[in-house]
Amino acid sequence: MALRKLYLAIVIIIISLQVEAQMLPMTGIPSQLLMRSNNSSNNMVPQGTSNSSKRSVTYSTQQKKLRDSLITNRTNLDLTEEIDTAIVNLRKKIFGFSIFNNKIGVFEPNLKIATPINYIVGPEDELIVDINGYSEEHYNLIVSPDGYVKINRIGNVFVAGLTIEQAKTKIINRLSQIFIGLKQGATNSTPNSLTASVTLGNIRTIGVTVQGEVMFPGTYSVPSLARIMNVLYLAGGPTENGTFREIQLIRNRKLVGKVDLYDFLTSGIQRNDMILQDQDIIKVGVYKSRIEVKGKIKRPALFEVLPNENLEYVLSNFAGGFTEDAYKELVKVTRYTSRDRKLIDINAEIYNSFYPQSGDLIQIESIDKDRFENKITVIGEVFRPGDFALDGNESVLKVINRAGGLKEDAFLDRVLIERINDDLSRTNLSVNLKDILRDKSKDVVLRREDKISIFSILDLREKYTVTIHGEINIVKKVNKSKDPDKNISKAGVKFSNENSQGNNQSNTNKLQIKSNNQSPEADNLEEEDNINIDTEIANELKSDNISNSLINRQVKLTLPYVENMTVEDLILKAGGLRESAATGFVEIVRRKKNIGLDSPNLINSQIAEIVRFGISKNLQLDVTASSYKLMPFDEVFIRTSPNYELQQFVTMQGQLVFPGVYGLEKKDERLSELVARAGGLNNQAYPQGAKLIRKNVLTESEKTRKKEQLNQIQDNFNGVVIKNDESITKNTELIGINLLAAINNPGGEEDLFLNEGDIIDIPRQPQTVKVTGEVLYPNSVKYNEGKSFKDFISEAGGFTSNSARKRAYVLYSNGSVKRARTFLFIRYFPKIERGAEIIVPRNIKNANSAQQVFQLVSVLTGTVTSVIGIITLIKATAN
Repeated sequence: MALRKLYLAIVIIIISLQVEAQMLPMTGIPSQLLMRSNNSSNNMVPQGTSNSSKRSVTYSTQQKKLRDSLITNRTNLDLTEEIDTAIVNLRKKIFGFSIFNNKIGVFEPNLKIATPINYIVGPEDELIVDINGYSEEHYNLIVSPDGYVKINRIGNVFVAGLTIEQAKTKIINRLSQIFIGLKQGATNSTPNSLTASVTLGNIRTIGVTVQGEVMFPGTYSVPSLARIMNVLYLAGGPTENGTFREIQLIRNRKLVGKVDLYDFLTSGIQRNDMILQDQDIIKVGVYKSRIEVKGKIKRPALFEVLPNENLEYVLSNFAGGFTEDAYKELVKVTRYTSRDRKLIDINAEIYNSFYPQSGDLIQIESIDKDRFENKITVIGEVFRPGDFALDGNESVLKVINRAGGLKEDAFLDRVLIERINDDLSRTNLSVNLKDILRDKSKDVVLRREDKISIFSILDLREKYTVTIHGEINIVKKVNKSKDPDKNISKAGVKFSNENSQGNNQSNTNKLQIKSNNQSPEADNLEEEDNINIDTEIANELKSDNISNSLINRQVKLTLPYVENMTVEDLILKAGGLRESAATGFVEIVRRKKNIGLDSPNLINSQIAEIVRFGISKNLQLDVTASSYKLMPFDEVFIRTSPNYELQQFVTMQGQLVFPGVYGLEKKDERLSELVARAGGLNNQAYPQGAKLIRKNVLTESEKTRKKEQLNQIQDNFNGVVIKNDESITKNTELIGINLLAAINNPGGEEDLFLNEGDIIDIPRQPQTVKVTGEVLYPNSVKYNEGKSFKDFISEAGGFTSNSARKRAYVLYSNGSVKRARTFLFIRYFPKIERGAEIIVPRNIKNANSAQQVFQLVSVLTGTVTSVIGIITLIKATAN
C-alpha cells in the first residue's frame, strides 16, 4: 500500500514537471494568450503567417541621395553632357546602347521574389522567425554589424556569411533548446505539433564597384538582391568603346562569371545574370570586334561580333534579317587592310562560311524596283489597260484579250510596241493589228518590258469645237453674296445683278441664273469634257458705265463639235436665248479652208464666211436655221436687241410732293421731267440749294492722273494748301445745278439728262451761312438779305494773319463754287445766298522767303544789266 502511494506520487510529479516545461515558452507572450482568450480576431496573427511588413531596402540618407542622382544623370545623359555630335551619332548607331539611357524604363531588382537558397546573410539583414503549433512565437531579428542575431532567452547566434538555408538550420536548432519538439518547416502544422520557419525580411545594401568603359564608373550601394544588370543600368551601361559581349564579375579577386548582353537584347534571356555580393567588382572592357550593317536590313546598327559568329548568324540574329525589298543574292563588304580598304562581294551561298572582321562595313542594297522579270504593259484603247504578267509564249492578241479586248474606236492599222533591247536601248515595232486579225500576218511574240500602245481614231485628229457668243442663257451656280457683283460661277464667269437699283425682288439670294424654259442640256454642261465658259470681255477691260452693262454680262460657250449639229442644237445646249436677244438675226462666222488650191486666182483678202439667220419674236429659229449644219470651229453670235436696256433708277429726295425711287422711262429723260413726275416742289423747298449726286466712275488710271494734277497745282510756291484729295477716292461726286432754271426752261442748258443711280436732293430753306477756314471764330452766321461777304467774315471774327484772302471762295448749297476776283486792284467777293459756306484757305508762309527775294532781286539786276548792255551795243553800232 505504501509502495503504491509512492509510485502514484512520482507519476504526479513527472506529469506536473512536463506540463510546467510545456508552459514555460508561453509565459513570454502573455499578450498573445490574452488575445486568444478574448477571441480578438482583428488583432490576432493567423497561424502559419508572419506579422512582418512588406520587404524593403534599408538605405542611409547619403546612399539614397546618391542613388537618385545617378538615375537622374542616366536619364538626362544626352542633355547634361557636352559631347561631340559625332559621338552622339555613334552612340545612336551602337546596338543596345539606348537601353541603358532610356528615360522610361528602370532596371530595379525584384524584392518580391522568394529568397534564393544561396543568399548570403550579412549585417543589417532582417530575419523573420515564426513558430506555429500548440505554441506560437514571432521574432524580427536584425543582423548586427558583428554578424549576430539576438534571440530572447537564447542569446546571440552568429549568422553572417552563411547562406539563408544555413542560417535557418542554425537558428531553429538553437530555438529547439527552449521549444520541446520544435521542427523545421511551417507547413502541415497541427495543434499537437510545433514548427518554425525562417524568412528574409528587409534586406541590406551592399557595395558594388563598376569599373572600365561605363558611363558612370564608381562604387554603388544597391540592394543585396541586385543583379549585374541592375548595377549596369545605374552606371549608365557601356560607353561607345565598351564591350557588350564580355562583362566580367570579379569576387574575392577571382573571375566568377561573364555576362553577354546580346543574349538579353536578342532573345530577352538574361543568362549568367548573377546575384551580387558585397565588395563585388563589375568590369566592362573595351570592345574587341565591331562591324556595321546598313542598308536594306531590319535593324541597321553597329554590332559587336565574336570570332565564331558568321555573317548569316549576324544578319539573322543581330540585324533582324533582310527587308522585303533587299537584294539578298549579294552583300558588299568594305574591309580595312593594313594600308587601305578593299571591297568584298559575298554571295548568298557563302553567308554561313564568311566571318566578319572588326571594322567591316556590310552593305545590303535594294533591288531594282523599276525592273520586272515578267512584266508587259498595255495602254490605250482597251477596256482594262495596265500591267500584265508575261507567262510563257505570250503574243499581242493574247495580251489584248487579257486586257478586256479592243474598244470600238481603236485604230487597228498601226499598233506600236516599245521594246527594250539586250543593250537596254529602245526600239519601236509597228504592227498592223487588222492584218493579224484577218490572218494575213503572224502574231508578234512579246518580250519582257514590252509596252503596247493602241491609239484611238478620235485622238488622231484635231479637237473640233464650236462656240456660241452673246445673249445665251447658261445655267451656272453662284455663291450667295450681299454684293451682286461678287457672284462668281463655278466656271469663273462673273454674273452681275441685272436690277441693281430699286428692284423689289432680292437678287442677293439667287442661287442660279435660269429661265423658265431652261433645257436639261444646259444643266449638264459641267459634266461634259472640253467645255470652256468665259466672259466675252476680260474683266480688266470692262467699263462700269451703265450703257455697257449688257455687253459686260455676255458670255461665250465653247463645246465639242458633234457631226450633224445644227444651230438650233447649239442654242439648246447653251440653255436657250435670253429675252434681250435680238430678233433680227443670228450670225455665224466660219473659217475659209483650202482657199486658192484649185485656182490661184481665187486668193483674195477674205478670211471668213459670214452666214445670218432670222429669229422669230418667240425666240425660235426659222426653218433654215433649224436644218443648217455647223462645221468645226464655227462661231455663232447672238446679238442684243438694239433698244433693249436694263431698268435704270434715280432717287428723288427732299422737299418734293412724292419723294422716292423712280425708273427712267427713256434714255434722254431730263431733270424737269422727273421733278414733274414727283409731283413738283412743296412749300418748304429751297430750289436754289438743290444738288445732284452722281456716281463717280473714275478708273484707276484716271484717279492717278488726277492726284498728279493736284500735286502739281499745290507745288506752285504760292503758299496755298489745297485740301480736296478726298474727291479722288469718293464713290460719288456733287454736281451744282440750277433747278429753277431747269423747271422754268425745260430742255434748256440747265435741264440736265439723268443717269442711272443719280440722286436729286432738294433741301428745306436754310436760315444761316457757314464761315470756315482761316477766320478768328469759325461758326454759322444768321443770313440777312442785305449782308455782304465781308459782313459775314466780320461776324466770324475777321481774317487771321494766315488767311489767303485773294483765294477765298463760296460753296453754295447746290454744290456750285465761286471765288473772289480782282480787277484793277479792286477785289470783288461773290454774292452770299442762303445755306452757303464761306471758305477762307490758309496761306503758308514760305520759310525761304528771304532767299526768294534775293533770287528775285538777282534776276531783276541781271535783266537791267542785260538791257543796259544791249543799249550800249546799239549806240556803238550806230556810231
